[in-house]
Amino acid sequence: MIPYPTDHDDPGAATAPGRARAAADPVLRACLHTLPEAVRVVCAYQLGWGDRTGAPTGRGTGAGRGIGPALVLAAARAAGGPEEAALPAAAAVELVHQSTLLHAGVTGRAPGARRRPPTRAVFGTTGAGAAGDAMAALAVRLVAGRPEAVTLLCDRLIELCGARAARHAAGPAAALPGPGALFGLACALGGIHAGASPRVTAALDAFGRAMGAATAPTPATRAAPLARLTPTTRPAPAAGLAPTALPTPATRLAPAAPTAPPTPSAPAAGAHAPAGARYTVPAGPGSPLEQLARALPGPGEAAELAALYRLIARTDP
Repeated sequence: MIPYPTDHDDPGAATAPGRARAAADPVLRACLHTLPEAVRVVCAYQLGWGDRTGAPTGRGTGAGRGIGPALVLAAARAAGGPEEAALPAAAAVELVHQSTLLHAGVTGRAPGARRRPPTRAVFGTTGAGAAGDAMAALAVRLVAGRPEAVTLLCDRLIELCGARAARHAAGPAAALPGPGALFGLACALGGIHAGASPRVTAALDAFGRAMGAATAPTPATRAAPLARLTPTTRPAPAAGLAPTALPTPATRLAPAAPTAPPTPSAPAAGAHAPAGARYTVPAGPGSPLEQLARALPGPGEAAELAALYRLIARTDP
């Protein structure tokens, strides 16, 4: 079991979604301005940017929590590419996320979203569905310059449609599809826009899917390979101390020291880890994080994605 930095070691992980959302915001707004007004008003409402009449709400960047864009940009950096090249993909993933929420009848987690009626209640099923379709189309347009990204995005949209159809057939009590498909899409698109090889892109996709399975709010999905995380409590590092370094390839495969403290059981689904907890990730060759670390150019390139995983795992999906 390998200790990786927690968000105590990397405080930047906690602010990464907000920073990524802000970086993708201009691209999202430019996209919306290409839509017919009737559809644009619905999309702006879903994103938290406008009221039911289209008047600005003054809430700034309101496109959800920014987890998808953060994964895109982190994956691009991990693959050795510039963040700027992946901004269209970051916006595309947020559009896919919001499109999925619209079709599921859910209002995104924009500021004030819980204090206003859901988009479907305001604009009707037809209006919300049209906005969801428009957002999916905009996402495809944003990645149109890279054929492999278009293929991946379209395949993932079809997969999400299939998951929604299966849920509809199972009845309203069935759970919403987990975030694995979206997280995998985000990581893979980040790699593609960084010029990553198919091997690296596939490893990023697998890591994102495993992350989504590990953070889905059911005990069964939290038993996924990447989710075999057990915290051992330790005090948060004192101010001025250097963060824990990501292990090198040699130490990643080294067996745990026999004097290592025992690890208690992982928290139950939906529970938050105790303050000061250190998560450990399985080091076997079947671990998605291990495979990703092997595929990336450098030994520490997976650190930011690992920190984001831990942040997401501690947050309600």
